[in-house]
Amino acid sequence: MQPNYVMDDTQWHQLVEDAAEHFNDLTLKRGFQYYKQERVLQLRAAAAGRIAAVVMDEERCQVEIDLTRLADSRCSCQAASGCKHIAAALMAYAERQGRSVNALANAKTAAAAQRAAQAVPAGGVARPQELADRIPGMSAAEWRELFARVTAPLAHETRNVQYVKDALTAIGRLKPALSPVPMRLFALHAQLLVLEEVMKPARASWQQLGSHMGYHTHLAASELQDAIRAALAEGLDLADEPEQWARVEETLAAIRGKMLSESGAQAEYFDIYDRLWRHGIRANLKDRQRYEEELRQLRSAGAKAEAASKRTLLTQALAQSRMRFYLGEDEAAWTLLQEAAGRKLDLLSGDLYRFLADLSEAEDWARLLAWLEAIAPLLANHANRNHLSEYAAYWEIVAARLPGAEARMWDALGRMLPYAGDIYEAQMRARGEWHRWVDYQLSAGREPLDFRATELQPLEKEAPEALLPFYHQAVERYVAEKNRAGYKAAARLLKRLAKLYKKMKLESRWELFLDAFAARHSRLRALQEELRKGKLIP
Repeated sequence: MQPNYVMDDTQWHQLVEDAAEHFNDLTLKRGFQYYKQERVLQLRAAAAGRIAAVVMDEERCQVEIDLTRLADSRCSCQAASGCKHIAAALMAYAERQGRSVNALANAKTAAAAQRAAQAVPAGGVARPQELADRIPGMSAAEWRELFARVTAPLAHETRNVQYVKDALTAIGRLKPALSPVPMRLFALHAQLLVLEEVMKPARASWQQLGSHMGYHTHLAASELQDAIRAALAEGLDLADEPEQWARVEETLAAIRGKMLSESGAQAEYFDIYDRLWRHGIRANLKDRQRYEEELRQLRSAGAKAEAASKRTLLTQALAQSRMRFYLGEDEAAWTLLQEAAGRKLDLLSGDLYRFLADLSEAEDWARLLAWLEAIAPLLANHANRNHLSEYAAYWEIVAARLPGAEARMWDALGRMLPYAGDIYEAQMRARGEWHRWVDYQLSAGREPLDFRATELQPLEKEAPEALLPFYHQAVERYVAEKNRAGYKAAARLLKRLAKLYKKMKLESRWELFLDAFAARHSRLRALQEELRKGKLIP
């Protein structure tokens, strides 16, 4: 039964603080175990601000809790008022109130962490806030150490959207006096640290055993990644602050390390790495040297990696292909991507569309055309078949700007069949390529009756002659089935053919065909009956 005493946020935070003061850590851990084992029964409201419950142990323990003063709580186990049965009942109550059970289970350790964060650290600096004055002279690694300290009180909170908000707010209170570039890097490192905490794999500890990234954690990670992307899109203006290159390099090294580690989040860190290069670094480079140095860094990291996972191998290939792309070495980039596909590294459409987006933004149409042709075989698979609309959109852009590009588009899409069937058909319809469309349907073994009449109306209006072979061949196939259903289908199509011939003002040709058709199949009585029913023959 749901207790009818509902706490507001202030009362909840006070209860967590009281639990930290009233229980020792071992009692809270044992209470959590009893709660998880569903030993708390008959939880109910006893009076205003009081709840009662039965907790199963070696015997039934009667518990009554004063939510406003835990010291006045009682349990029939005869232990002190701070027993595991009271702790278990309190956690069951928290669950029914929609509050964080972990916050209660970890109340003691969280309070200790908060005191440690506020204590005087070694070196004589009093508090994290006082360290804010030193932030401009710190390295990025030292920033992260500071972030870890100020977010320590949140260590046992559930990783959700509220956790992200609270962690970034705690870091934001430092308010360092930084110029634009280091301020953006400072904010980026804060977001990266919080993202790492959110995405950290479940540890085999008592509070997380068997856990995984649930919906709320996934939502928190997704929203934080969106915020990072938006921040990176603003770029870095290093022209006025060239001395900040060292911080940029340190930031890049940290992200590269995460990207190439076996973290399980290589794709997420590659996205951040790629966006930092695209928006923050590339715009500030004037020669090839830094790209070549990055290639050496990537190759060196790859050579050191032993038994790398498919994710890490793919990330290495993608990062190197991006550097080759920036150097204008497209064939080398294609080779890296083709090798990745050949090694079954799960190369996806989104990995390839990064290149197309850059070229479209730069309006480099000739190079975009070359890339569209080069990646066509890499997209032709089951994994990508439902993600080709963006690819088709880039073809439309190029075809509208380069003479001869449309013919190359048809060749590329044709080589991608059957996986590109949907966009192939869409392009033919959009461009009125009805003869090509009919040829494709015939080669794919499609029947006219597979389509609604409304789907074929544009062809009947714009290119009725294109439908003639489509209908005629289908009629012969239906007749060859030699059953009543086939004859009915043939008669239906013959009626459509009659309308087409009339529209094309070829009635005499139609009459000759129909007479010959009826005579050729005169022994098929069921077919003759269907023709008469359809008023095709007398």
